[in-house]
Amino acid sequence: MDPEEQKNKKPLGNALLVFFMLFSLVVLATIFYDFSGINVNALLFFVATLCCVFVAKNTYDVLMATQKTEEFKKSIAKDLAVSSDELYVQLYKNSPVPYLIIDAAGEIRSANVSTVRMLGESQNNVNGINVFNRIKGEEDDHVDFLREKFRNGLSVSDEMVKVIREDKKEAWALLSLYGFVSKEGEKIGLMTLVDITKQKKAEDAKSEFVSLASHQLRTPIAGMKWSAELLLVDNPDVLTPRQHKYIDRLLVSIKRMAVLVDDFLRVSRFDLGTFQAEHKPVNVTDLFEDILTEQAPRAKQKNVTFEKFFKEVDREIMTDPNLLRMSVTNLITNAIKYSKEDGVVNFSFDIHEDRLTISVTDHGMGIPLDDQPYIFSKLFRASNAVRNVPDGTGLGLYIVKQAVGVLKGNVSFTSGENVGTTFEIVLPVEYQGEPV
Repeated sequence: MDPEEQKNKKPLGNALLVFFMLFSLVVLATIFYDFSGINVNALLFFVATLCCVFVAKNTYDVLMATQKTEEFKKSIAKDLAVSSDELYVQLYKNSPVPYLIIDAAGEIRSANVSTVRMLGESQNNVNGINVFNRIKGEEDDHVDFLREKFRNGLSVSDEMVKVIREDKKEAWALLSLYGFVSKEGEKIGLMTLVDITKQKKAEDAKSEFVSLASHQLRTPIAGMKWSAELLLVDNPDVLTPRQHKYIDRLLVSIKRMAVLVDDFLRVSRFDLGTFQAEHKPVNVTDLFEDILTEQAPRAKQKNVTFEKFFKEVDREIMTDPNLLRMSVTNLITNAIKYSKEDGVVNFSFDIHEDRLTISVTDHGMGIPLDDQPYIFSKLFRASNAVRNVPDGTGLGLYIVKQAVGVLKGNVSFTSGENVGTTFEIVLPVEYQGEPV
């Protein structure tokens, strides 16, 4: 039933009940009472009086409802009688969110109290400060990128920046910036700096803990691995086939744990910003051949074959071999893991116009469309991967994304469910002897 009908049902029922009760009284009075001696004129006068009373009452109710409606409208109008300018000014000044207005060059024209606190300045000194000189991004060119977007009339939304304060206190904010034109035709911008200092410190503390714990776990894991291997080396004939089987399982579990700990350590280093690229001369053909050789036993377990398409490169490039190896190894490992039995993994690279393009293609389960926007997120695994291949941490592609970012490159993919996936890494190329 419609809500409006439900709301009107009870009053209508009560009205009908009253009508039938009164009508019943009239009928009973007509049947059992002798009206022959009634003065008709007096009766008509009485009925007419009742009608006048009912009409007057109805008029009164209508007028009172109208008056209350008008009073309500006037009350709203009075509440809104404060000019829009004044309302917005009060909101701007007293908001707990830092708001500031900047000119085309980034100099502060106006700032509310929260902004003054965020910058660690006094209200008298804040105007005239170039806000772009008081923020810093996680990347060196991040602030230049934000400044350029503002100059080109593009909006900026929720960009994490570090706020540089005079008192050197650590402060982080989510920056949003929207450009508009003033009444005088001048280009200005409204910026917000949502304080996330506490959240950032908590996130850093968590990453530091994971880094420390991962680092400390590597030593006992190595000890377990050496002990298990020594059991196999020291009088192996004494061990029964079942004992050999248990030790092999133990070594497999230790290897998985070591990989997991290494992944967490890498992730924490990326999150803390301590993973810096160390560029060295690298022969990419030799590096990629070494990766395929290293992954061959894993591919053999599923009878997966590699098809490689390598372009001849006669010069070494300057890059970080560890980050490059980390990125490509993760893609190759995933391609093998999610390929079908007896499948094929295509691996190619090419250098063209100072760009190194690396492509890894599998013909496996693919990535569902709904999962694709989150595929590079930390600890995320596609729904079909979780269902069909339980062994995974969801860190591999996050590590690839971060490592490629440190190398100033980009990683992208195309995928179709039950068709396969192609990942492509594009990196800038510097040759030995050129500035990096």
